[in-house]
Amino acid sequence: MRETAIDLSDAGISKTLRRLRRRPLVEPERWPLGVGGALEGRALVEDLLPQRGPMLLVDALVGVDRSERLALGRRTITADHVGLEGHFPNDPVLPGVLLIEMMGQVGLCLYTLLLREEVPEEAAALQVRATKILGAHFVGEVRPGDTVELLVQATSFDTMLGECVAQALVDGEVVGVMAGEVTVF
Repeated sequence: MRETAIDLSDAGISKTLRRLRRRPLVEPERWPLGVGGALEGRALVEDLLPQRGPMLLVDALVGVDRSERLALGRRTITADHVGLEGHFPNDPVLPGVLLIEMMGQVGLCLYTLLLREEVPEEAAALQVRATKILGAHFVGEVRPGDTVELLVQATSFDTMLGECVAQALVDGEVVGVMAGEVTVF
């Protein structure tokens, strides 16, 4: 299993999430731009994820840096976005669970791309699914009209299991962080 220096052990998760609440995983000038390949934007996201309809929560995969195992996705929150009706009346705030799902979907895109590079013949038949949320913190609100940048880094990866950390940012400010685990089957 290949790993980065981010500590997602039981003892390290809280410390890692607290650190990621304060600053981006990488500075915006180092965010990945461009994915490579024939598909881009929503078409690429739909190629990588099984979700559709209101539960496809990533508008575009903006960039991927395979060497750093880093992905950047984007989602614009509209007034009729899933989860906003009734949360809260006359003061709409995106539920945190949907923010986790957005970050997770970018993570699934990243792992699927890494798998396609690692085991190209078999990767089309493999499915990547989230299996565990190791932790999450919500430090800001996401409202209609906001564009959410979703930054995900794979901290460990092999062809069966992976872990990642993710951030959701609005106007360059961290609004949510999470650490999670995925499995491949």
